[in-house]
Amino acid sequence: MSGKLITAFAIGIVAAFLLYNSFVLFPKEKAFKSVSPEEFYKLMQNEEAFVIDVHVPEQKHLNGTDAWIPYDRIEEFKDLLPKDKNTPILVYCRSGQMSKIAASKLAQIGYKNIYELDGGILAWQRANLPY
Repeated sequence: MSGKLITAFAIGIVAAFLLYNSFVLFPKEKAFKSVSPEEFYKLMQNEEAFVIDVHVPEQKHLNGTDAWIPYDRIEEFKDLLPKDKNTPILVYCRSGQMSKIAASKLAQIGYKNIYELDGGILAWQRANLPY
């Protein structure tokens, strides 16, 4: 193999790797927004918002919670979700890890306005918001 061919091949491999990283590993925008407990509380005041507790196992819910759906079973319980994919969806769990997974799954099935409680109920309690 000539040196030019090897160089061209190497450049192609590097370009493919960079392209893959920029589109797959590091997407430009998350499909949901992580918000502070205070912002989450404000969003809950919107009567159109649909609030989901996704923590497993089920525990005490925030007042105003519309449904408990296990974070890893969103698709299985999609009949409980609003039909309108533009409905604001508010998702929370105990620490924020499960809600991030659930929020991603909600985006994958077409929901557009998804808000995840950053830090979960633990952050909510630290902010002294009504439980």
